[in-house]
Amino acid sequence: MDLHLKGKIALVTGASSGIGRESARTLAAEGAKLVLVARTLTRLQAVADEIARDFGVETEVFSCDLTEVDAPERAVATALARFARIDVAVCSAGASGNGIFWEIPDAVWESSFRLKFMGTVRTMRALLAPMRAQKAGRIVVIAGNLGRQPLPRGLPSAFVNAALLAVVKGAADEVAAEGVFINAVSPGLTRTPRFEERVAAQVQSTGKSAEQIEQQMTLAVPSGRVSEVDEVARTVAWLASSAAGHITGTNVTIDGGHTKGVT
Repeated sequence: MDLHLKGKIALVTGASSGIGRESARTLAAEGAKLVLVARTLTRLQAVADEIARDFGVETEVFSCDLTEVDAPERAVATALARFARIDVAVCSAGASGNGIFWEIPDAVWESSFRLKFMGTVRTMRALLAPMRAQKAGRIVVIAGNLGRQPLPRGLPSAFVNAALLAVVKGAADEVAAEGVFINAVSPGLTRTPRFEERVAAQVQSTGKSAEQIEQQMTLAVPSGRVSEVDEVARTVAWLASSAAGHITGTNVTIDGGHTKGVT
């Protein structure tokens, strides 16, 4: 399916790994030019080189720490200086530490808030000025299914994802009449490097095999498996394209049916 993204300018945060990296690759496969944003320049440049080699699209990299107040504005300014416009953005930076509620230190909550929530809010805010001026743009925010279905040992993730979903809905309603559409994608268990590290840690601590750990983790998932990262990325690319039509202010959950509810 042609998503009509050829020649579009896409900014992707968290682009050096996981869902951000795969989303960037999927957008590149559709012909989009990319501005890749992440903290570690060497990893970011490696992804940019790989994308340029595999898909032949123009890329720009911008290394920054999105917890710094002005970093999102500098990232957007870099994109505009290179390409003069931004048509698409994927906000995929940040993850949360979790654990037993009363054992989670303040630093974990604060880190989650500063990077995933405020980093995303500031990135969205910086993007809206050029998108509103050009009367067009699509933003996709990577949240997480714990925002709708909190788990006892995933509360830092739950709180920041729920907050992001609220911002997505409110901001989307604010700018829809100006041609800017904002949506969220909420993955469940997904085979990212972070997921693999989590499995490896449990293998080390329990002596079980990776297959046993993964089977145990997916017992409550109706499909019986984790999502693959390209499955999430394809949904991101669709929402970032005109193929998604009139959809804005919504959240797409990708978790094999794990989240319970009728909406």
